[in-house]
Amino acid sequence: MAEAKVLVIGGGGREHALCWKLSDSPFVKQIYCAPGSVGISATNKVESVDIDIKDYPALAKWSKDHSIDLVIVGPEDPLANGIVDALTPHGIKCFGPTKAGAEIEANKEWSKKFMNKYQIPTARFQSFTNADAAKEFINSAPYPALVVKASGLAAGKGVVVASNKEEACHAVDEILTDAKYGAAGQTLVVEELLEGDEVSVLAFTDGETVSIMPPAQDHKRIGDGDTGPNTGGMGAYCPCPLITPDQLADVKDQVLKRAVDGLKAEGVKYVGVLYAGLMITKSGPMVLEFNCRFGDPETQVLMMLLESDLYTVMKACVDGTLNQLQVTWNTRLSAVGVVIASKGYPETSTKGCVISGLSQASSTPGVVVFHSGVSRGANGSLVTWGGRVLLAAARAGSLRAAAAAATAAAEGIDFPGKQYRKDIAHRAFSKINGLSYLQSGVDIDAAATLVRLIEPLATGTHRRGVLGRLGCYSGLFQLSAMDPGLKDPVLVQGTDGVGTKLKLAETMKKYDTIGQDLVAMCVNDILCAGAEPFAFLDYMACGRLQVDVATIIVKGIADACVLSGCALLGGETAEMPTMYDVGKYDLAGFAVGVVDNLRQLPRRRDIRAGDVVLALPSTGVHSNGYSLVQRIVAESGHSFHEKAPFSEKGRSFGEEFLEPTGIYVQALLPAIKKDLIKGLAHITGGGLLENIPRILPPGVRVKLDATKFKIKPLFGWLQAKGGVSDFEMLRTFNCGVGMVAIVDPVCVKEVIQLMEADVDIIGSVEAIGKEGGHQVVVDNFKAAMAPLVAPYSSDSQAAQKSLSYKDSGVDIEAGDSLVSLIKPLARSTSRAGVLGGLGGFGGCFQLKAIEQEYKDPVLVLAADGVGTKLQIAQRTNRHDTIGVDLVAMCVNDILCNGAAPLTFLDYFACGSLDVHVAKSVVAGVADGCRQASAALIGGETAEMPGMYAAGAYDIAGFALGVVERSHILPKINDITVGDIIIGLPSNGVHSNGFSLIHKLMKKAALTFADKAPFSREGLTLGEELIKPTRIYVSSVLPALQRGKVKAVAHVTGGGLLENIPRVIPRSVRAWLNAHWWNVHPVFAWIADTGAVQDDEMLRTFNCGIGMVLIVAPEDQADVMNITRSFGAMVIGSIQARPAGGARVVVDNFASAVDFTRRMPLMPKKRVAVLVSGSGSNLQALLDSTRDAAQCVCADVCLVLSNRPGVRALQRAQDAQVPALVFNHKNYESREEFDRTISATLESHKIDIVCLAGYMRLLSAEFVRKWKGRLINIHPSLLPRHPGLHAQRQCLEAGDTKSGCTVHFVDEGMDTGPIITQEEVPVLAGDTEETLSERILHAEHRAYPRALRLLAAGRARLSSQGTIIWN
Repeated sequence: MAEAKVLVIGGGGREHALCWKLSDSPFVKQIYCAPGSVGISATNKVESVDIDIKDYPALAKWSKDHSIDLVIVGPEDPLANGIVDALTPHGIKCFGPTKAGAEIEANKEWSKKFMNKYQIPTARFQSFTNADAAKEFINSAPYPALVVKASGLAAGKGVVVASNKEEACHAVDEILTDAKYGAAGQTLVVEELLEGDEVSVLAFTDGETVSIMPPAQDHKRIGDGDTGPNTGGMGAYCPCPLITPDQLADVKDQVLKRAVDGLKAEGVKYVGVLYAGLMITKSGPMVLEFNCRFGDPETQVLMMLLESDLYTVMKACVDGTLNQLQVTWNTRLSAVGVVIASKGYPETSTKGCVISGLSQASSTPGVVVFHSGVSRGANGSLVTWGGRVLLAAARAGSLRAAAAAATAAAEGIDFPGKQYRKDIAHRAFSKINGLSYLQSGVDIDAAATLVRLIEPLATGTHRRGVLGRLGCYSGLFQLSAMDPGLKDPVLVQGTDGVGTKLKLAETMKKYDTIGQDLVAMCVNDILCAGAEPFAFLDYMACGRLQVDVATIIVKGIADACVLSGCALLGGETAEMPTMYDVGKYDLAGFAVGVVDNLRQLPRRRDIRAGDVVLALPSTGVHSNGYSLVQRIVAESGHSFHEKAPFSEKGRSFGEEFLEPTGIYVQALLPAIKKDLIKGLAHITGGGLLENIPRILPPGVRVKLDATKFKIKPLFGWLQAKGGVSDFEMLRTFNCGVGMVAIVDPVCVKEVIQLMEADVDIIGSVEAIGKEGGHQVVVDNFKAAMAPLVAPYSSDSQAAQKSLSYKDSGVDIEAGDSLVSLIKPLARSTSRAGVLGGLGGFGGCFQLKAIEQEYKDPVLVLAADGVGTKLQIAQRTNRHDTIGVDLVAMCVNDILCNGAAPLTFLDYFACGSLDVHVAKSVVAGVADGCRQASAALIGGETAEMPGMYAAGAYDIAGFALGVVERSHILPKINDITVGDIIIGLPSNGVHSNGFSLIHKLMKKAALTFADKAPFSREGLTLGEELIKPTRIYVSSVLPALQRGKVKAVAHVTGGGLLENIPRVIPRSVRAWLNAHWWNVHPVFAWIADTGAVQDDEMLRTFNCGIGMVLIVAPEDQADVMNITRSFGAMVIGSIQARPAGGARVVVDNFASAVDFTRRMPLMPKKRVAVLVSGSGSNLQALLDSTRDAAQCVCADVCLVLSNRPGVRALQRAQDAQVPALVFNHKNYESREEFDRTISATLESHKIDIVCLAGYMRLLSAEFVRKWKGRLINIHPSLLPRHPGLHAQRQCLEAGDTKSGCTVHFVDEGMDTGPIITQEEVPVLAGDTEETLSERILHAEHRAYPRALRLLAAGRARLSSQGTIIWN
């Protein structure tokens, strides 16, 4: 198949790329390149040939002699000089235009006139041969005539885009008067300055058909940010998003095709590549210039994306058959090329500099290095041989990833004086329309609007003891505001939801009462413990936040809080577009009450035979059994909008069944406080038969007379239409009884009087005989129901089959089984103060357990969920860590108020209960509770068929903590300019922003089973993204309890930009430097895959920082000592905020993310550690370099010691690092010894040398040889206390602080430039030993940090001996 022989004219990077692509062709046997280059010759099938390409007759003869099938001309000069015209008569086919066609580039004056003639859009212009006339025109033109061009060929450098008229006139003098470009500048063109983005669009053409290539963008200026003089091009990328598809179509028709047709009309059949340099103006694309050949560096990136066979395409152009060929490009990928230029470029070039790092860069997957100006030096080395030396090109799935890979490759290649840009494609990054959180269905602004609307509603519920307001991380309640008569207060906490009653509210679009249901279900439960409710939080989940609906729901909650004496302290609104449809909701609530320990209910020991059972009637079905209700309504053929036949008020089915749950607090609390009640049972899920036994002691039962119940007619309709058995009615519905109270017979009258409510005596307590039996017996139920059932039992639509709760999808037995399985998990989290266990109406915590720790305790309450991260757990079937996320989201929030977690409750909602899945989730909750030292004291499992798809579930959590009132955070009034911001690293995405992740995965056609490209452990996307949220209790709480922290911000939804402002005054701003922390690789992947803008990243994700602390400068060292082992780092400071300025400013985020992208591609530096002793700093370096999360970019490859048998050598052996001992006593001089050490380092190809307790003075020769690669750590804050016994010097000087310093080594004593320092406080009573121990811990943190700065290239030593920071 491979028969063709090809000759490529040229020897630069463009020709290297063409040869590289041609070598892939199965139709090409041999490629010659004249003159070629060292790099080109290394390409498969390619041979460089030494031919004079200007001697056209000789070139024609050589081509005939070698049976060349096609000559491909790369540069413009041969084309302009007529190489095609010279070869074609000899029967040699050429890819490239004739001399007449090349005029379109070679003569800019002619080209501009040609464009005007054929109505090709271009800038206005005039041409000149007289400098004075040109300058006069510049000063008088009716448009900004600031672009000055040499009309002829000037190697891409003959264009000056002036910033003012003076600069333009100076360019005229250089070109015309000074003849800077020789003959190429004998005529110049002065053009109108156009505004917009420059884009290059190239096309293949056979003189008739035009086949365009993907748009690319060149970067002409030498420096980052498009600064400095013009060059031939410092890099390019493709495809370029700065031109729209419609504009691209216009360019094909109105520019390229029109130009080819115009040339044809001029008698020129144009064959080859036509290159249009465009400016994308507000008026559309305008041509800046035409080129008659492939561009350089555009060709290199274009060839990376060409899928078609290049030889076939070029042959079709030459044969005139391009219309028969479909040229294909892989525009799903992006390609970026970064030019590496020599010192002095573009004015001069430096030759002969040895190039290193080429093989490593070239071996990186997706990277190709093209040679532009490289030659062979001494000993076979490669050396620079031109201005533009190399181009590192990379291809990747996103533009950012490709740019990072190309830049990393360029960074890894080295030679003296190299220049390269680190911002190739930067214009595209600011223009790409990437994904946003709003586009993924989450509207942060809508949530903020909701908070503003509901804040007055919450404020209206406040009672004495409430501190703070909505919008903070947690709700606060001062316990001393409660009844001062409480001697041994016990907190009672309950959580619940409203089940599938929500579906009915959605069907009826009636949400005004559902909030009362939520409050009632929670406060009635804690009332059963004898507790007075005082606080409430809600959790609302939805598909899309409808602010009006949410406001109505919260108003119902607030109204119910007032009825029950609760303060609405806070809550959580979770917008989860991929879990809930629009208009779908779920709700959970959390109530807290207090009761004296000795007055807790039920008093089981006091309940005995003869006690009276009282009933407070229900208002209707309340909030349980709705799955069965909806099944019955559906099967009976009715609609909830129909008038209900049983309604006494003429209401519809929906209105009747939406009657809110009764709240019994006001009715029962007076009797409870007078100790007149022995037990209370809230009749919820499980009905009378399951709930009353929860308060009874063994050996007794209650016997009830159903004829005494106030059973509403709707229960009769339900039984009749559903054919529901008596047992199922009593186990599913409340059957007219909302609350049961057990009282002593002598107290009945008083209780009834105190209740001031409708109450009935419905039965009594009996002893259970030896015959045993159930603890609840309901007599006369059939008789009581008969008159209610009768009106509907003869109806022909009556159900044929007897329906049960299980038939409707709710399995009570499965729920009971789950409780038994999770009880041991809850017990594993228990702590002092926990009373009872799971299974009661509420969880209890005795405050006496912590009373010694707090003088004026304030309770801190928080509610949260984990959002659509749940779907990853569900789709990957990994449920064991999502519970950790739930706990983390809640306890991290209460830390923000300075509180220590005490207790936790969970809410688990699903469509069909999978006991094993639920247990796995709760196991994760228990794990999180143990990490947070919080007791799991209760929860709620809600089985809601029809609300959740199979396998889907939602969870919510509620945490309660305590803080001393004087330690409540944030201390906003204390925060001032100059305060330090400390960041604790996140574990990844944590639990916010997953809706955007789901959106980008769908857009990119990814699955959770795909390998995560950013994973250091080779994990799948699912395994990486499911990693649990970090719990910061153990890392932060000790610092909070010492009173050293002014504010804490949990970086959750809203990211850094929205969360930090919650804890700082409006007069200041938080300034953060993203270079000071590690941006987790997952965030670079998100930014790349979704083209997410920097601001959107910072407003959506934690971006590597999970928690922020704000401390005074004088407390920085103390707090860092407490938190550093958890990865804490200083990331910014508090600054004065300009009027109207941003409240959070994050500098260097783009470059920090770019560093994260490039880090895996960066070659790891080889490190040697020189030791003489125990090697604890060696261990710190070993640990950090092997921890991928620390991004050190280095490996410890060698350990050298001057002493045998020291502990450091064992550490090296344990780490399997080569270790050598050189006894200095065996050498005649220090210099001889150091030469041996140096030779050993060189033989092991060591890049960086770290001194770690190396007790030798180094020779000047050694220090000079390793200058800039040799670092040391010293136990003081240099320049104070250099030399030996630094700790003793510190104590003798009376210093209040000390620390350690990592510095470059020079020929002085501890005088080298400082890389980093870490402070530690000097404490009263410190000895040399205690201070040394504290400093040593700081050294273990500082040394790896300094090594990372050096290995990653962020710090380096200049030739002048100063540190250059990148």
